[in-house]
Amino acid sequence: MAGIISWFRQPFKLLDSHRARWQLVIFCGVFGCVFLNVFHPFNMNEWFSHVKAPMFAILTFFSAAGMAALALTQFVFRALFRVELTTRIGFFAWLLLEFFFISVAVHTVNIILLQLPFINLPEYLVTLKYTLMVLVLPYFLAILLLFVQEQLITVEELTIKINKSQAPESVTINDENGKIVVRMPAGNILYFKSEDNYIFLYYKSDTEVKKELIRNTLKKLEQELNLPNFIRIHRSYMINTQNLVSILRTSQGYRVRMDASPGQMLMVSATYQQAFEDRVVQQGA
Repeated sequence: MAGIISWFRQPFKLLDSHRARWQLVIFCGVFGCVFLNVFHPFNMNEWFSHVKAPMFAILTFFSAAGMAALALTQFVFRALFRVELTTRIGFFAWLLLEFFFISVAVHTVNIILLQLPFINLPEYLVTLKYTLMVLVLPYFLAILLLFVQEQLITVEELTIKINKSQAPESVTINDENGKIVVRMPAGNILYFKSEDNYIFLYYKSDTEVKKELIRNTLKKLEQELNLPNFIRIHRSYMINTQNLVSILRTSQGYRVRMDASPGQMLMVSATYQQAFEDRVVQQGA
């Protein structure tokens, strides 16, 4: 019992948007019109045999009346009474009222065609029964389609997030004036080498190592990048630890070898040795 109560208290947001409501109204109206005209349920074609109008027009008139009543409840009454369908139990309570309004609209069409008095309870109860029997299927099919649509949107959003998380992180490198010089995936960058007021960027391009000259200082670039994979190892060098292949410890300190540069070793100076040990050596141990 507690599980059922908990289920009814779950959030319900399928009819929050105007688009979803219009989809509900149009689907129910079209489905009802086609269903009535194709199958003539409950021998409806015999109910109005004395009415001088084509059966198609009569049944379409009933469908249009139900569709108009549904649109009225979803857009006018909900706005007028500020109805927010936030939970499933709220949705089902509103559904009962909605079916009542639609049955009144259909009953009105019925008494116009059959020229009956409006206050006719037995006739209304019959109309209510058949209205429910015709409307329940398309209404809940529409809700099911909205639910599937919502799930597909959720899956699409999750796929986009996953693809973004798997996409290589892009790094933008500016010159001293803030002008973009290079933008590339972080994984392609090997290291930076300082040359006075210039920096050489060494990076992988396919199987080659290329370099790009940038007018900037290594200190300023270090502050601008501020990424955990980029670490200063020398007054003249900042490396990308993603492409760190090997670390050699000697009596003079550490030397590192970068990917795609097998013949070159970069020196870790004494000034940056402690930070290098903390951030790279110990974490890799």
